[in-house]
Amino acid sequence: MPGQIGLLQATEAIKLILNKGKPLIGRILLYHSLETEFKVFTVKKNPLCPLCGEKPKITYIMDQQEVCSLSQWGVN
Repeated sequence: MPGQIGLLQATEAIKLILNKGKPLIGRILLYHSLETEFKVFTVKKNPLCPLCGEKPKITYIMDQQEVCSLSQWGVN
């Protein structure tokens, strides 16, 4: 199953890189492996989302050292 999902992810990346086809932007793909079924659901953008909404509060991505720093917990 990881191979099947990896293939789908690689296909999505190729579609975005080549600007071809219809990528899953704004949609969620559900794969039911026991039934070998695929379902696609449309997802609406949340205007209040702190990352991608109209007034984002998250404006940059922290690096691993910044996130995992012990100094933020008062440990030197």
